[in-house]
Amino acid sequence: MNAQPSIERVRYRFIGHVQHRGFRFACVMAAERAQATGWVRNERDGTVTAEAQGTKEAQLVFVRRLTEIVPGYGNDWSVGRERYVTPLEDETGFSVRRY
Repeated sequence: MNAQPSIERVRYRFIGHVQHRGFRFACVMAAERAQATGWVRNERDGTVTAEAQGTKEAQLVFVRRLTEIVPGYGNDWSVGRERYVTPLEDETGFSVRRY
């Protein structure tokens, strides 16, 4: 019996030096590598919010890949908060949103 891997959706809040440096596009690249769907956007308070949907392994790859991509900009950011939210059906791709 092959069980389907469970899909989870996590809302991440990134804090630190995360705006005006390509962080959202790093999230897109990390999500593509992780085969995760979702979105990312800048917030007015200077943070970045992202929702990534995929398996538990995809979530780990998403965050790990960010730590590989973004250090070139300086390692002055962190995940300030994670929260599980209800997965969406029929979502495709990972997009950049505006506030």
